[in-house]
Amino acid sequence: MISKADVVVIGSGGLGAATAYYLAKRGGLTVALLDKHDIGSQTSPRAAGMVSCVRKGDLMITLMKDACRKIESFTEETEQPLDWVHSGSLKIARRPQDADVIAADLQRGKRMGLDVEEISPGAACHLNPFLKPAGVVAALRIGDDRYFDPAQVAVGFARGAQTKGAILLPRTNVTEIIIEAGKVTAVQTTGGQIRTPVVVDAAGAWTRQVAEASDISVPLVPTRQQLIVTEPLEGARSDLPMVRIMDAAVYIRPCQGGFLWGVYEEGPRFFDMKVLGPAFDVKDMPLDVEVLWRAAEEVKAQLLFLQTAKTREFRGGIPTMTADGHHILGPAPAVKGFFFASGCNVAGLSISPTFGEALAAWILNGQPPIDLSPMSPARFSNKNWSEEQLQRDAAWQYRHFYGAV
Repeated sequence: MISKADVVVIGSGGLGAATAYYLAKRGGLTVALLDKHDIGSQTSPRAAGMVSCVRKGDLMITLMKDACRKIESFTEETEQPLDWVHSGSLKIARRPQDADVIAADLQRGKRMGLDVEEISPGAACHLNPFLKPAGVVAALRIGDDRYFDPAQVAVGFARGAQTKGAILLPRTNVTEIIIEAGKVTAVQTTGGQIRTPVVVDAAGAWTRQVAEASDISVPLVPTRQQLIVTEPLEGARSDLPMVRIMDAAVYIRPCQGGFLWGVYEEGPRFFDMKVLGPAFDVKDMPLDVEVLWRAAEEVKAQLLFLQTAKTREFRGGIPTMTADGHHILGPAPAVKGFFFASGCNVAGLSISPTFGEALAAWILNGQPPIDLSPMSPARFSNKNWSEEQLQRDAAWQYRHFYGAV
């Protein structure tokens, strides 16, 4: 155990590991990356690994374009493997009101320089024959989208950080951030105290626990996300475009000769990490496969193969949702030296390279490279959500990630 560091990053998922990497890359800093479990072992490797470039606002599209470039250069940058496929995707509307959303997505995407095109249902099914045209009223082809192996990102960034001098401390539980006169001075762990002026709370599902141990409030909700990886299927290819069905919030992508698929359900299950206890590991999260079978039934006219495809793997993670659907990135307004990298809103792993670099610059230079105020924790300063309202709004953001009306 070390006794001091220039920066302590708590949580070695995609956001935390990427931040540690870009801090260590700068050189001359002692960076410690802590995790209460093994490095990169919790929600990040259980994610879908899908990159969605057409987002609801210009800022997120700009950030996702940068994340795509960083995914392409990941191995060159970190000297760690990352398997990714530039497959493109198909965004599918089954209702007229969602077709209007696709029309707006098309205009926004074109304005932002994305490779987007509205195509006929028949053309969409030609691009991915596992998609059937029944009930499809509009389809958007997004050529920029891609997918990657989620198990490689956090571990890759962490190992890359280590090669640049960062200190990895797995199975090191943080019990408190020591704050004196409004400034971070140390991190108390089960292995001892580490003196530091800067801490990054990137603890994923445990973000609130880490912050609240030092009387810092952050409104986010740990939320169950489940997915299935099927056995290989005849005709399934790695270059088939991903499919997202808007109103059902169901997604599929090629995976290991079959497909990976999941759903952002209407009534997601939320977790209080304090209730789950200090020994809880995400791999032990209670799962409910009936959620996915109901979703498969809902989209059987478009994705009939989900009814019969055999399951190779059924897994789940615990992403964190916010009430407004934006990530939480940047300094806590009331405590100098305390930064957040959380509120992934089921899209944290894909954007982690860009957020990691931006937060490292924010820490080192005192400001982010671009205006990230929509993600700033300061936006919560004058708002007091009840837990009930927070969960209600977070559930809506979860279900409507694809922009369905």
